[in-house]
Amino acid sequence: MNGRYDTTKNKKFKRYLKQAHLRYPDADLDETIYDPARKLDTDAIERLATCHWIDEGKNLLITGMTSSGKTHLSNALCISALRQLKTVRYIRANTLMLELEQARLKSTYLEYVTALSKLDLLAIDDFGLMELDLDKCRDLFEVIDGRDGRRSTIIISQFPIKSWFDLFREHTYADACLARITDKRHSYRLEMNGISMREAEK
Repeated sequence: MNGRYDTTKNKKFKRYLKQAHLRYPDADLDETIYDPARKLDTDAIERLATCHWIDEGKNLLITGMTSSGKTHLSNALCISALRQLKTVRYIRANTLMLELEQARLKSTYLEYVTALSKLDLLAIDDFGLMELDLDKCRDLFEVIDGRDGRRSTIIISQFPIKSWFDLFREHTYADACLARITDKRHSYRLEMNGISMREAEK
């Protein structure tokens, strides 16, 4: 019985992994997270890897310098969630905005936003490297609001959180989105300002 269960679970994990569209599908929390040069809060990372925060519907904000390993770490945490058979989607912010625009043109906008709202974990990478005009502000709000308090979202950005407000062209939506994303009672934060992983690999 256990063997059959393990086989079924493994098949489901592989299917969920494919659907997650991770940039690094083999990412894991290896010994490099304990390298002092990376200046990581390893206790926090170990707690996040248990996925209790996802069960609670809380968010995770990962910020730091370019090449500090933000995307790799976020993908490793996504895989921790996938191993618990949680539904996950990783997407770059620019791609998310494009897919929302295309969904509107195809009259599938509601279905697309609803599908995102049902994911246990949505990871949005490169936040800040996209233009947020009025339409995109509205689109982002719909995604965030549909998940608020029920599902977890990871936001990955090279920009510090204090500068996020200025990324929005429409400040009403900035207030609405950031109130849902960055509330310290409902979000965890990781700063990654240690050694560049690209430099470390040379």
